[in-house]
Amino acid sequence: RRVLFRSLDAQQNDEEWDVTLARGETREIDFETDEGTWMSVDVSPDGRWIVFDLLAHVYRVPIGGGTAESLTQETGVALNYHPKYSPDGASIAFISDRGGQANLWVMDADGSNPRQVQRSADTRVTMPEWTTDSEYILVTQGSSIWMYHRDGGTGVELVDSEGGGASWPSTSSDGRYVYYQVRTGGQTVPWAVDDIIDDELVQDALQGSNNLSRMDLATG
Repeated sequence: RRVLFRSLDAQQNDEEWDVTLARGETREIDFETDEGTWMSVDVSPDGRWIVFDLLAHVYRVPIGGGTAESLTQETGVALNYHPKYSPDGASIAFISDRGGQANLWVMDADGSNPRQVQRSADTRVTMPEWTTDSEYILVTQGSSIWMYHRDGGTGVELVDSEGGGASWPSTSSDGRYVYYQVRTGGQTVPWAVDDIIDDELVQDALQGSNNLSRMDLATG
């Protein structure tokens, strides 16, 4: 019996792994659709465009309807989702794993010039939200909320994970506050659970496991 070992040099000379390329046997399936589920949707500040994610790509379509245009089609099998327009309408923040992990990216409003804002092989982020000056982007990172400059950097943790974790950041129109969801209170139940109390349907949000908090960005 022979056991083969590849040298370290041989491993280092391997072609760099490309997340956008499919592995193994693949086949193409073509279809048309006019609906989707579990889509993230946003409207451009000028009211002309709707941007949304569908089957791991980000699309835009005129507000009046029509044929959707893919803004991330050149990324192969990489996942792209959670698009969010900047308040000035010039950019779209989104999440993509084309760099190896679900990190924060920004592209121009027409899909051109994509660039990675936050880079971490160990940390995935979701739910981007812009500050009103279009300079910073808030994301859910693990069980915390972090803020990154649109040009990159190490980022700043705004809300830590104490108290059950924070998610879904949203900024106020005047730019002063960030609102976010936290898990607090007694027994945590799945978000999809509904209860019948006194013959009435009560949604999970009313049971106390998901609550709304607000932070003043000027004072912390």
